[in-house]
Amino acid sequence: MAFKHLLAGVAVVALMAPPLLAQDAQPQPQADQAQLAEVDQDFAKEAAQGGLIEVRLGELAQQQAKSAEVKDFGQRMVEDHGQANDKLKQIAEQKGIELPTDLSEEAQGTYEDLQQNSGAEFDQAYMDEMVSDHEDDVSAFEDYVENAEDADLRSFAEETLPTLKEHLELAKQTQEQVAAANEQEQPVTSAATGQPSDTEQQGWVSIGEVLGAPVVNEAGDEVGEIQDVVMKDDAYYAVLSVGGFLGLGDKDVALPLDDLKLGEDEAYLMSAQTEEQLEEMPAYEATQYQPAPR
Repeated sequence: MAFKHLLAGVAVVALMAPPLLAQDAQPQPQADQAQLAEVDQDFAKEAAQGGLIEVRLGELAQQQAKSAEVKDFGQRMVEDHGQANDKLKQIAEQKGIELPTDLSEEAQGTYEDLQQNSGAEFDQAYMDEMVSDHEDDVSAFEDYVENAEDADLRSFAEETLPTLKEHLELAKQTQEQVAAANEQEQPVTSAATGQPSDTEQQGWVSIGEVLGAPVVNEAGDEVGEIQDVVMKDDAYYAVLSVGGFLGLGDKDVALPLDDLKLGEDEAYLMSAQTEEQLEEMPAYEATQYQPAPR
């Protein structure tokens, strides 16, 4: 129930009963919206709006997500928020509250933005949204429980709150799983063009696969090992460890990633520079570079 997707205003409808004869028994007045405090009316409508977007996004996740975990999370949102929406609707009917049945303009915009993504990109964007939404939900429900005036709506909020907290923890776990999977699959590209670098011309590889790979020159001599991939001035660089013996006295230098290309036996080829030439290069200074996107 994403509380950042809210309707702008609340309409208050006063229901007036016709006069009754004095001798007739007075019926119990039906609860109506005018009898509810504003805090209760706002909560009911905002909770309903949030429930709508969670169900819609959950359905979208089942269609466009790549990860099975994300699809399962989306299904959980459809089921749990669907049930909560039904309970809230029953209470609202008893109270004479007219709940929203369509997404707000902001919620619709969120839906359409996510709809533009698919696969791994969708997984990351959707789970980021779910973590943010449920953080807002938990906070909003906790605030309402403390300030509610209507007993039925307070009871609904208290019963729903543990489920929202469970959703938040599950969303964070799934978000971490998605981020880890994307890191392993992140291709090395040229930041300047957005296209595969020379390293990638013979097949996509992940940054994780590049790390630790040996680098050889055209003569077949190993001249270093890739320790990291970083960025500077919108260009990617491979950080090579060169020189030294058994890890002693080695030195890190930064080479443009486009200077490397995938060779045989998972090694990376570079120009005919010798190890001595690399050792003469300025030492790599981490403060002058940025981490490459993972």
